[in-house]
Amino acid sequence: MQIIIPSDVFPPTGKGGAAWSSHALALALIERGHWVTAVVPSHDRPGVRAHDALGVPTLYVGYRAPRLPIIQNYFRHERLWHPLADAIVATAAGGPAVIHAQHVQTAPAAVIAGHRIGMPVVVTVRDHWPWDYFATGLHGDHTPHPQASWASLATDLPARLGPLRGSLAIAAIPYMLAHLRRRAAFLSHADAVIACSTYIAGRLAGIVAPERLHVLPHMVDIATTERIVATPAQTQVDGPLLLFAGKLEPNKGAGLLPAIFRELRNLEVSPFTLVVAGDGALRDPLERQLAELGVNVRFLAWADHSEVLRLMARCDLLLFPSAWGEPLSRVLLEAASLGTPILAMPTGGTPDIITDGVNGALAATPRAFAARMRDLLEHPAEARRLGAAARTFALVRYDIPAVITRYEDLYTSLT
Repeated sequence: MQIIIPSDVFPPTGKGGAAWSSHALALALIERGHWVTAVVPSHDRPGVRAHDALGVPTLYVGYRAPRLPIIQNYFRHERLWHPLADAIVATAAGGPAVIHAQHVQTAPAAVIAGHRIGMPVVVTVRDHWPWDYFATGLHGDHTPHPQASWASLATDLPARLGPLRGSLAIAAIPYMLAHLRRRAAFLSHADAVIACSTYIAGRLAGIVAPERLHVLPHMVDIATTERIVATPAQTQVDGPLLLFAGKLEPNKGAGLLPAIFRELRNLEVSPFTLVVAGDGALRDPLERQLAELGVNVRFLAWADHSEVLRLMARCDLLLFPSAWGEPLSRVLLEAASLGTPILAMPTGGTPDIITDGVNGALAATPRAFAARMRDLLEHPAEARRLGAAARTFALVRYDIPAVITRYEDLYTSLT
């Protein structure tokens, strides 16, 4: 079967979980004998060019967008959808084929292309883009809210952009709401929509018809991750190692680390080292606040993906205080597949991966998080038991052999 995978982000340029999840799917399909081509928007690189992206034939579609809030969004979306659709159509080579879009920027283009050439379209939803303009589901990038409205955007914009720029941007709210309606309309016309977790499926219930909605998780190539972690991490730490891996942004919970370690300071805990593997807007304040708290911490900026996997395999506890409606974190999937003990907040789709006390630990507040952290550091055998159970669960539910046939069955049903 020919499968075209339009994706907003894709390795090696895209480094986040969405990029690696799209790439893992493409590689797994190629291994199964399918013909796969990724179609990826490329900012500031005009023209269309072909490239091999870590083993996946990839077509990059260049575009330009001014670096202005709201206006940039129009150039990244409405203005780009038809050129992207043209590239998808040009990629189709006939025969049984499916277009499987991976994110918000490419989903409308995939639907346009599919309708133009009579090819079924699948769209994966892995964050809040169908109901939230900024795709985080957080008001002001901090407080969870159900969906965007005129009132929420009128207060959200000043919180994100500052009082002056945010007030000026209020004039763009009609476009923003119309843009959200266009997103939802295109999504509703896809032949199938994949929710990466039961949480995301619940949020899509009013947008996508039930018969078109499927819950399929991301997959992890556990055999490959094991080969990678066979080489020791370059970052060497003596004693217990706590790891935070991800963007240093409010929605990923990085901003909660000072509150958590402030609570931990009131508890008796053996010495440890915190390694923060990631970068983002909170880097400087985090360094300052954690230093003030006396935390023994090392920042690695945006570490290579392989190095992060090796740190996961080495660490005594992965910290995941995600503050938003977490769709289905790739960090957690990879850590579970490596048998890493995990302590997380029970937000969004995280309970799909972790059952408290069975294959990980869940804590909903900084105080409870600190208390569980202390308990697991003081009882390493219990932490190792939870990590081993996480690995067993990941092998059954998220390893490529366990998931890829479900994707193939869905494609076959559509063709």
